[in-house]
Amino acid sequence: MVSLRRRWSTVASIACAVAAARIWAAGGQSAPQTDWESYKSRSFAPSVDQRLTDPALAGAIDLHAHCDPDSYPRQWDAFEVARLAKDRGLRGLVLKNHWTETAGLAYLVRRYGTPGLEVFGGLTLDTPVGGVNPQAVRYMVDVAGHYGRIVWMPTHDSEHEVTYNKAARPFVSVSRDGQLLPEVLEVLSLIAQHDLTLATGHVSADEALMIIREAKRRGVQRIILTHPLLGPQYTDMSFDELREAASLGAVMEIVGRNFTGTPAETARVIDAIRRVGPAQTFISSDSGLTGSPSHTDALARAAKILRDAGFPEPALTRMFKQNPARLVGLPPL
Repeated sequence: MVSLRRRWSTVASIACAVAAARIWAAGGQSAPQTDWESYKSRSFAPSVDQRLTDPALAGAIDLHAHCDPDSYPRQWDAFEVARLAKDRGLRGLVLKNHWTETAGLAYLVRRYGTPGLEVFGGLTLDTPVGGVNPQAVRYMVDVAGHYGRIVWMPTHDSEHEVTYNKAARPFVSVSRDGQLLPEVLEVLSLIAQHDLTLATGHVSADEALMIIREAKRRGVQRIILTHPLLGPQYTDMSFDELREAASLGAVMEIVGRNFTGTPAETARVIDAIRRVGPAQTFISSDSGLTGSPSHTDALARAAKILRDAGFPEPALTRMFKQNPARLVGLPPL
C-alpha cells in the first residue's frame, strides 16, 4: 500500500511538473510573474450591500460567486456570501476562485455556515493548479463532500487574455495550430466521466467553439459559455457565434456587470438574450471584488432591468432558477 501511494504521488508530481513546464514555455518566461500583482497596489472603496431584492431571487442559484479567502481584495468571505444568499432567498451558489479549487470551501460552508443552502465549488485551470491539468480535476472530484461541480478552462491566465493585455507573464494555452491540446481533450473526458459542468473560461471565441464541439463529442452534458459579452479581453462573440454555441447546447452566461455599462451596451446584452433565448441563458453575479455590488444586489438589479425590458416572469424563472439548477445537476423546484 505504501509503495502504491508513493508511486501515485510520483505520477501526480510528474504530471504537475509537465503541466507547469508547458505553461512557462508557452509564456516565454524564465521567472514567475503573478497575475494578481497589479491588484496589490490598488485601493478600492468598500462595497455596501444595499439589500436589494426581487422575486427572481427566491430560489435562484448564483453560479459565479467570488469571495475571500483570495489574493484579490474581496469584500466578503465565503461564509458571509452564503449567509447573504440565504437571507435573500437564494437556493444556492457556486463559489469561484481563479487560482484554486473551491470544493473544499463549499464543504466547510455547508457544514459550519449555512445548512440547507446548496453550496458548490469548482476549479479554474489557471497557472497555480498547473494550467489545463487533469490531475487537478481528479483531485477536485475526490475532495470531501464531493461538491465540486464546474471546471472552468483558463480565465485570467488564458493565452487569449494575457496576449490581448500584452502582459509579460506566463499563460495557459488550450490550442495550437487550430487544434485543441491533448491535455484539454483529457480534461474534457474527465468532465464527461464524472458528470461535471464545463465552463469555457476566457479563451478566444474560436477556441470556445472548438472546446464546445469537442465536449459534446466526448459526452459532456452541461456546458457554460462564460460571460461572452464582457469585452475583447474575454471570450468576445458575435451574435452568430453566440447562436452557434447555443445550438451546440452551451448556455450563455450573463453577469451583473453586463448591466452596468452604457445604455447601448445594456441594449446589446438584452438583444443577445432575445436572439439566443432565455432557454439557453442564465444570470449570475460574478461579484465579490471590493468596490463591486453585493452578489444579491447584482442579481436583483439584473432582474429589474430584464423585467423592465419586457422579459416575463417565466423567462426570469428560467434564467435565474431553472437553468442554473440544471447546470449544477439539481432538479428544478
